[in-house]
Amino acid sequence: MSYAVRKLVRFNHCDPAGIVYYPRYFDLLHEAKEDWLREAVGVPLPELIVRRRHGLPIASLEADFVAPSRLGDELDIEVTVARVGGASLHLHYEVRCASERRMGARTVLVHVDLDSGRPVPFDDELRARFALLAAEGTR
Repeated sequence: MSYAVRKLVRFNHCDPAGIVYYPRYFDLLHEAKEDWLREAVGVPLPELIVRRRHGLPIASLEADFVAPSRLGDELDIEVTVARVGGASLHLHYEVRCASERRMGARTVLVHVDLDSGRPVPFDDELRARFALLAAEGTR
């Protein structure tokens, strides 16, 4: 079971043909990741960035575009923890409209110290939260 959030395809996501312009999918995936961090992990991105001075930038990204999404579509974005490394986190995304698969992506995030720009291991609390979600298939 994965964490899922619904996102509406808005005018600003689309090209002149009314189809989601492919880079805008990455904006939607990032929004889903922020929602997942807040709701499933319990650590909102502003807490990581502002208070802890840590970030989770994407180091690797692979995407498959299966079918077009259009203005007004409601997209269900599923986020799943695939693997937790020392300072890396592998997240998989599935994007569907109703039951039709539209897009999938696999990312590797790196936990970095924002002041030095260097990777840092996850603290025990964050690692435990990610590991629990990976074991549960998220939630």
